[in-house]
Amino acid sequence: MNPCPRCGQPGEVRKSGSNRCWVQCIKFGKDGNCKAISTICPTRAEAIAAWNKMR
Repeated sequence: MNPCPRCGQPGEVRKSGSNRCWVQCIKFGKDGNCKAISTICPTRAEAIAAWNKMR
């Protein structure tokens, strides 16, 4: 997985329910001030692919 396109920190996969996955920067929200987040996708692999396409 590529680093965050905004700040360069690692991303982390998040999941909600059985078919909602996304990747967000580890500095997202309460952990920092980065707002990078991928689109919500049905699978982990698709969420990572969406993250890697972000610029």
